[in-house]
Amino acid sequence: MPVYFIRELGSLAIKIGRASEVKRRVGQLQTGNPSKLELLGWLVTENDATAELMLHESFIAERIRGEWFSIDQDDVLRELKRNHGFIPKRTDAFEIVGYDQDGIPEYAGVCDWADFEVYECCPFCGCFCGMHQVGEYPLFSCMSCGELTDFSFLERRGDEA
Repeated sequence: MPVYFIRELGSLAIKIGRASEVKRRVGQLQTGNPSKLELLGWLVTENDATAELMLHESFIAERIRGEWFSIDQDDVLRELKRNHGFIPKRTDAFEIVGYDQDGIPEYAGVCDWADFEVYECCPFCGCFCGMHQVGEYPLFSCMSCGELTDFSFLERRGDEA
């Protein structure tokens, strides 16, 4: 079961829990919460109960109540990166949302709550293993989803403008 991080918008409250269907769990929690909730990410581990317990213990001083902690999104980001976690990916991380002053396209990015480079976070699956260059070739691969790309489709999209 994944161990998830869900943030209550407008506060520093972040829930650390585990569920077999994380997105469904967000919906369940949202039903009883007047504040908007946002899934920040999740970890897939061999022992989810132990991982959840270790996270709870590491943030014990910041516990608000139950599984809710007063921690910053940077704390979550650190845990996701350290454990090759995942973030909920936008539908199209490569959607052009504008152009900079030199006419270079700017893309939507992987998620809403932070901006990541491809070497940090895979734009295809949202894994924090990042995209790694394959040998001497201009190809990049994700260790999690196996996506192999040279990102040439981005050049074609930029030419369309």
